[in-house]
Amino acid sequence: MNESVKNVAYYMTLPYTTVLRRDEDDDVIARIEELPGCVAHGSDEAKAIKNLREMQRLWLEECAENGHDVPVPAPESVLPSGKWVQRVPRSLHQRLVQMARHENVSLNQLVTSLLSQAAGGSVWEKPAGSLPERPLARKAAPPGPVGLSRKNGERRKDPSRTIASPVKT
Repeated sequence: MNESVKNVAYYMTLPYTTVLRRDEDDDVIARIEELPGCVAHGSDEAKAIKNLREMQRLWLEECAENGHDVPVPAPESVLPSGKWVQRVPRSLHQRLVQMARHENVSLNQLVTSLLSQAAGGSVWEKPAGSLPERPLARKAAPPGPVGLSRKNGERRKDPSRTIASPVKT
């Protein structure tokens, strides 16, 4: 068995990313993400994948014959743990706790559902008016210092009140 055939057989066993989608004629288009131009069509998913495997073999043979480097599959990404710490204003925390009590779920379940919904999923849906009302506007904060420093809770100085000293040259 010659070397290029071995290379093609090896690359055919690698877990390339296969993407399927329907076109405007309702045919299935299949492509291998890591192999540019490696695309095939079929009337259904099975036929599209079968045609894609043949196209992949031809694509790899062409690379091997011409001495081109063959891209390897993208590494699988490791999923994050699903846990993080998030600081929120006390008023928001209180509102979320109230919503969770109203729905008779834990705060974690409520926040997970709300995040899923906001990210495009629809894990948790309630009809309008089923949640407690919340005020739409808040009172403006009185004018004063800019805020607290993160280090020790001291008030930060308002930069507009700072007087710059002349620079000596």
